[in-house]
Amino acid sequence: MSAFTWPAGVRCAVFVSLNFDAESHDLKTTTEDRLFGRFSYGRYGVRAGLPRLVKMLERRRIAVTAFTTASDAIRHPDAIRLLCDAGHEIASRGMDLAPLGSLVGAERDTLLRARDEIAKVSGVAPIGFRGAGGELGAETLKHLAELGFLYDSTFQDDDHPYVIAPTASMRLAELPTVSSLDDSLVFSARHTHARVMKIWREEFDALHRENCLVPITLHLRGDVGSTRAARIAALEELLAYIDSKPGVRFMTGAELARMTLASPAPAEPDPLEQHKATLSVTPYRGDLAVRPL
Repeated sequence: MSAFTWPAGVRCAVFVSLNFDAESHDLKTTTEDRLFGRFSYGRYGVRAGLPRLVKMLERRRIAVTAFTTASDAIRHPDAIRLLCDAGHEIASRGMDLAPLGSLVGAERDTLLRARDEIAKVSGVAPIGFRGAGGELGAETLKHLAELGFLYDSTFQDDDHPYVIAPTASMRLAELPTVSSLDDSLVFSARHTHARVMKIWREEFDALHRENCLVPITLHLRGDVGSTRAARIAALEELLAYIDSKPGVRFMTGAELARMTLASPAPAEPDPLEQHKATLSVTPYRGDLAVRPL
């Protein structure tokens, strides 16, 4: 059982994050010259979905954390600035959605370049990171701490934020997510909007009752994301319901990370340390708890 405690007056925190997956997602399976037709759902999210989402969040007075690749930020600087001007946090997903483990010796330089490119567009260096596909490299947490990041939000191993120490002198907050509150999974399964919101309401009620973190992960895309008109309407009703409950506080990743790092809870060692024997014969993928090799 986690020893984590929320600040006075807070029963649970709701962490709404947006995976800003535009063309970077489509380019995993196609090329630049084919970003149209069935490969245009990423463009839909930027052109039509994002303005709708920003307006809804403004009505609800909720700030979110948008995790973007540097490549998408470079393609869509106006969209990133729209989010910034509306008071939302911009965090990093690296240069693109390539698995970090595949970068080998180039991982640190790639994370650094992505951080700096996102900073050029947004005006602020990101302090949060989320690994594509839930995967990290063996040295990712150490690299993030060295590069000035305050938190990662890739793992799914707790109901509360916690602190990781990649080395004895480094500390990172981990903001765990949960698959059942990720829109891309339920919408890719073709669930109706009403069914998705019923599932999410039940998840929220249980987490609220247990004083847990509520990590809602949205996607910008027009296919498996939440920015179509009907999905935005359903999402707004859910957020209003959540906001009506006692002790709920909506927090960005940056707010959660600073609160977590300021807590007296001891830091956990890098999970890599617990698996060195296995890793001596097995490649590290960062997602072993989700998809066994």
